[in-house]
Amino acid sequence: MGGGSAVLRSVLVGGLIFGLSAASVLLGGGKPLVLAALGLLVVCWVMEAPIVGVWFTVITQVIWLIGNYAPGGVSLLSPSKLASLLTLMGWALWAMRHRVAVTYAPHMVPLGGFCLLVLLGPVLTPAFEDSIVGVGKYAMMALPYFLVANLAVTPRWVLWSAMAISATATLSAVLAITEFLLPGIELQFEGVSFGAHTDALSIDGATIKRVTGGIGDANWFSYTMATALPLCVFWFRLYPTFWPRLISLGMAGLQLLGLVLSYTRTPLVGLVGAVAFLVWKRRIPLMPLVVAATLGAMTSPLWLPDGFLDRFFSVKYIKEGSTPMRREIYEMAVVLIKERPVLGHGYQQYGPQFIQHSRTEMGLEWERRDITGEEPAHLLRAHNLYLDIWVMHGLVGLLLILAFYMALMREMAQVSAHGRPWEQDLAVCIMASLVAFFLCGLGGHSQELKIFWVLAGLAAGLRRVACQP
Repeated sequence: MGGGSAVLRSVLVGGLIFGLSAASVLLGGGKPLVLAALGLLVVCWVMEAPIVGVWFTVITQVIWLIGNYAPGGVSLLSPSKLASLLTLMGWALWAMRHRVAVTYAPHMVPLGGFCLLVLLGPVLTPAFEDSIVGVGKYAMMALPYFLVANLAVTPRWVLWSAMAISATATLSAVLAITEFLLPGIELQFEGVSFGAHTDALSIDGATIKRVTGGIGDANWFSYTMATALPLCVFWFRLYPTFWPRLISLGMAGLQLLGLVLSYTRTPLVGLVGAVAFLVWKRRIPLMPLVVAATLGAMTSPLWLPDGFLDRFFSVKYIKEGSTPMRREIYEMAVVLIKERPVLGHGYQQYGPQFIQHSRTEMGLEWERRDITGEEPAHLLRAHNLYLDIWVMHGLVGLLLILAFYMALMREMAQVSAHGRPWEQDLAVCIMASLVAFFLCGLGGHSQELKIFWVLAGLAAGLRRVACQP
């Protein structure tokens, strides 16, 4: 569909425009024109080859530090929204020009039902204003999904979209390692911070630095790494020569190191599940994996960061750390589910309901934070994807989202059985990424992670390509 020629034309046209703009800068001495020229170049490039917009969309949507910066406090001017809207316009023009139909996959039926439930949230739940916010939040999750699903429609563009995910995860890992090595750096845009979160209380005698990778939260960053890592196996298998495989291993190493530096337990469970799945599907040979794991375990005292083992395996931390708090959070989720089991309490209502129902020390502390503005109540969530959705959207929402997840896995299983060799490998690695994501959901409300929605869009695009004659 003109992927290569479109990119070449856009580069030539953009280069001409940039050259003219640069000449204007030199003649007029106006620095703002430089930004205008670069912006114009990007616009022309995306209009000619909208798959380029997928890269900008994925980077700005996943790495919130980049995507959430809003000049003058105007959210519509944030890079994530601009990139997504620009790519949407590029897709619309491209689709009309080439008469390309909208992508369809069976998993879109339960997904559409869930979106309809969210859209009706202001009417079906008692939290009108927060449900309106939820509509906007889910729309910004669905948009990158839609764009990837409808632009990854050729083999080349499927690979470009997959590389955008891996490159973005690697960039986030590099940012995380920078945070760890330079703990004095601290930046913050629109509530998303860049800089390791220092924790001197969790472990006796050790100060740990939990990295966020530009995503703003160590837990969500670690879930992103665990979800993206299986794609590195695809790149390793796709290109059997030395340098591409070295790059694949380098990406995997950076993402794994970022995950370790987050000091988060749940994504390791997800990663183990993904690796076990890839071994079962014979994409990772067992013996080299056993050798690598043994060497890693034997040398772990040399490379593991301070306090890592204590945080993960210390009986004291399990008794006094976050585990008891999670127990109280889960118990409250069950109480709230019993109150409104079918349609839920509404978007981001767990925190406010927790404060109303709890008279424990934790509940009183969150009430104090909410009153003082230190941390709004809605930031407290159920720390479990499935409980969180049930509390917010009821059993109806939970069943729809589970049907969506299962349909995604089923479609990728079909591609892995009947597609071309590279399609089979990518489908299996996407399934492994989904396994990691589903397991991460046991310890966090990860349904709002953009990397999942981008990955789901990639699955839809891959299915479309695999079904083409």
